[in-house]
Amino acid sequence: MDLSVSDAPVGRLLDGRYRIEALLARGGMATVYKATDTRLDRPVALKIMHAELAADDDFVARFIGEARAVAQLSDPNVVNVFDQGEDDGAVYLAMEYIHGRTLRDVLHERGRLGADLALEVAESVLSALAAAHRAGIVHRDVKPENVLVGNDGRVKVADFGLARANSSSSKTTRGLLGTVSYISPEQALGERATPRSDVYSAGIMLYELLTGKTPHEGPTDFVVVRSHIDDDVPRPSESVPLPAPVDDLVLTATARDPQRRYADAGAFLTAVRSTRSAIAGVPLVEPDNDPELTEVHAEPRDSAGVTLDEALAGTVLAGQVGRVDSPGRGDDHRYGDDDGVRRTDSRLLPTEESRPGSTRRIDAPLSIRFTEDDGDGDEPRPGTRSARQAEVRARSAGHRRTEQTRGRRGLYLFFFVLLLATGVATAAWWYGSGRWEATPSLLDLSAEQAETRAEEEGFTAVNGGEEFSETVEAGLVLSTEPGPGERLLGGGEITYVLSKGPERYVVPELTGLTVEAATELAEPLSMTLRIEDEVYHDEVEAGLIVSQSLDPGEEVRRDTEVAITVSRGREPIDVQDFTGQPADQAEAALAEAGFRVNRAEEHSADIGAGTVIRQDPASGTAFRNDEITIVVSLGPEMIEVPNVTGERVDRAEQILREAGFEVVVTDVLPGIPSMGRGERVQRQEPAAGTPVAPQSRVEIFHF
Repeated sequence: MDLSVSDAPVGRLLDGRYRIEALLARGGMATVYKATDTRLDRPVALKIMHAELAADDDFVARFIGEARAVAQLSDPNVVNVFDQGEDDGAVYLAMEYIHGRTLRDVLHERGRLGADLALEVAESVLSALAAAHRAGIVHRDVKPENVLVGNDGRVKVADFGLARANSSSSKTTRGLLGTVSYISPEQALGERATPRSDVYSAGIMLYELLTGKTPHEGPTDFVVVRSHIDDDVPRPSESVPLPAPVDDLVLTATARDPQRRYADAGAFLTAVRSTRSAIAGVPLVEPDNDPELTEVHAEPRDSAGVTLDEALAGTVLAGQVGRVDSPGRGDDHRYGDDDGVRRTDSRLLPTEESRPGSTRRIDAPLSIRFTEDDGDGDEPRPGTRSARQAEVRARSAGHRRTEQTRGRRGLYLFFFVLLLATGVATAAWWYGSGRWEATPSLLDLSAEQAETRAEEEGFTAVNGGEEFSETVEAGLVLSTEPGPGERLLGGGEITYVLSKGPERYVVPELTGLTVEAATELAEPLSMTLRIEDEVYHDEVEAGLIVSQSLDPGEEVRRDTEVAITVSRGREPIDVQDFTGQPADQAEAALAEAGFRVNRAEEHSADIGAGTVIRQDPASGTAFRNDEITIVVSLGPEMIEVPNVTGERVDRAEQILREAGFEVVVTDVLPGIPSMGRGERVQRQEPAAGTPVAPQSRVEIFHF
């Protein structure tokens, strides 16, 4: 369901719960609608991501990240996120609806703010950012468009997900996370944003509140970005009269070197409060309604439908238009050398209406100032201008005495009507808003303390369940509905939610399990598994987990990722055939390959001793620690030469031939006639008992 502006989705019911009422604004990533939560019957601001971006996982992750980031925060100056979800492709956030307008709209009408008022607004903004920084969250896009001024007195910071589109005076450069006019130098250089980056952006915004313009301006985004990197922010007092502590505050917050800035929004907030105390009682110059400055802040955007006075009613900005804080600030007033303020002429603030207790200077024309008491006290001469004036005054006095009688009756009637009107107004006030009271803050209290506090303030507190929190201690109030400072009928019910403390899960033992079994075990614990590697293992069966990145029993946050290594089973090894090669070489090579070598030996008439006769297996593949047998030749089998000395020659020859020897008969006395084969063997070579190879030659000697 593509809920773009052109679809005019007013009246549609999103996710079976949120009925869209009206378009509020449209940005580059999302469109914001006013909607009604039909379950709780309350107005909400519904931010719906554009359909063309909802298909991009990175954009969706950033969009959902905004909801999770803000949901962790508990601060009255942060726009609450109630819900997040998806309906038929439409990714949305349900947020607190603020009746009012943005700080940019205020600057559009005012041009700039006075020093004390600007610092008071900065306090609210920094309070929200300090809560974010304590939770480890960096806003990365602090600017007036993301600060909301409610009609009910609240100043709130919105858009923790960088989901705003480009605007005419605050542009976002592609590739940079932030807005060009307020981006920190380190963000402009592509470095990671830190709390000090938010401090810089907040300092730039404070400079704009004080002077009516940003310190770095230029015809292109590139020029502005280079200014942030290369140029120091000038003292705001160079543009408007300001006390020295305000200059120091802005210059520290906007230092180009992050290490010279305040460490985070909490430190900046402390410095702002110290500065307000330091300048308390110092006469401050209030800004004029400068048409040139208001033109600078002019932007095409949807209005909240109220005037500035209505938008600021009951807020820290209330009644600031047309106010002069202290008497005696005439055109000729100058600050003293030792009052901490740079010497300059002050200007009177033009007023449209006066507040009770304020001072308003009215300069009468000279023609009126000097018409009376010009004379010396003598009676005017007849016919002179003074005489004619005296005559007119006398007639006027008589006329006044005549009218006084009538005036008394009219005065009585006037008081009667006034009394009647006062009674009607009081009754209307009581039945309209008089019965409504501001709810107390129950945050960070125990359940018992919260119920007691609510009862003391005339309300009833009820337990609305428990939720995990990274910042609020278990057992203390995490949030309330309605929130602190909101309006509720006297005796009404405040629902509080208690903190369960940090959400932690114990890492289970995953080794030895299949990936499927491990996933089923991890999912209920809000953990995700990622196969980091697959390795051969001699002992773990293929498909089972060998190791895990987190130790069993370790406590981790929700959505923690556990990297696992999965076994591929035993590693196959190619078998090399060493038949015919030296046995020692074969045995060493097979052992180095990871095999166990079984060596056998046997005689061989054909293969020399120490040579492999055969191998089993001699080819294919095997696994580490498998056994391979090699048979090593001992050489030919040796036979002992039998003792034939003393035997008759023919018998000795028979014995040797039967034993497998080749026989050579040698006559020692060849010249003497032989007596026949009956002669006996006198000597033999090799000697009897000598081991020799079969078929070896044995020579016998006779005479």
